[in-house]
Amino acid sequence: MKRTTLSVLIANTLLLSTTAFAANDRGFAPEDTFFDEALQFGGHVGSSVEYEYKTTTDWQKWGGVKATEKTRTHEVVSLFYRNAKWNLNALYGFKLEDRKKEQKGYSETEDGYKHLFSIDKGFHFGDGWGTGLIYELEYTRSQLYSTAGVSGLRKTSGEHSLRPYLTYWNNEYSAGFYSNLEYLVNKEDKSEWGDTREAGYSLLFKPYKRFANWEFGVELFYQIKENEANGSKVADFTEKYIEPIVQYSFDDAGTMYVRTRIGQNETNGIGSKDDYFKDIRKATIGYEQALGEDWLVKAEYEWAKDTETSNADIYRGDEKVVEQNTLFVQALYRF
Repeated sequence: MKRTTLSVLIANTLLLSTTAFAANDRGFAPEDTFFDEALQFGGHVGSSVEYEYKTTTDWQKWGGVKATEKTRTHEVVSLFYRNAKWNLNALYGFKLEDRKKEQKGYSETEDGYKHLFSIDKGFHFGDGWGTGLIYELEYTRSQLYSTAGVSGLRKTSGEHSLRPYLTYWNNEYSAGFYSNLEYLVNKEDKSEWGDTREAGYSLLFKPYKRFANWEFGVELFYQIKENEANGSKVADFTEKYIEPIVQYSFDDAGTMYVRTRIGQNETNGIGSKDDYFKDIRKATIGYEQALGEDWLVKAEYEWAKDTETSNADIYRGDEKVVEQNTLFVQALYRF
């Protein structure tokens, strides 16, 4: 640190301390300064690892070639800050990711990193009502290599999400809901291959109810997006799903949950009558357990299957299938 910067910091610290002491001596000091309130926080620090194994069976038009992908995502650190006085939450995460794809006569590898930043400011209305706004940014940078001659292709992407939300909880009926409206923009640059952009809106509504140790809920989701490539619109995209959720909390601070998703999405090419339809099936089972007062560990397994069809002449009566298995393990230290 430069000496001038250090001098300014020391001078400001002394000035703040002297001013606070003088004000307190005269009897009109505020109960808490901004810095006092900022230090009244809780949160966690943690790390996680996720392993994903995916198999893709291509269209028979292209020989029905089967490809496998293995992806490992290591969240090196996750820092979460919660300030109850301000009703403010903030999250930062740093992840390392490596992926390998293989199919007959071809393979590719990709490795990179991700920065995730999220901030959530909430407001309480009273009588169980609340609202707030979440801003989230995920920045990804990676390099791609393949046996087809691609060497060090740089890929960067920035995904921005803005989500206003509304919540409600009724103590008498032990029931409530969570809902949000999202505006999403994601831009990806593949160096000499050009760039792509997608932007759209989504709506999520999740009612839930508790019965003693049980909680039952369901997520209802709808999304519309536009896709662009090198500045030109190429497709419209819509997705909808329903996801029932069952959760049970054990008396020893453990929680088990099961989620099942049934959904569909559709991609419509611009300037073309060729549409692509995908049926989505997903099931998730997870368990988290508090260890003492400070630690929380979590493990989750997810299975997913997407079946894609099309009204394009060359794909009529054909399908493309993607099946995915994911294991996620996380440990958090709470403070």
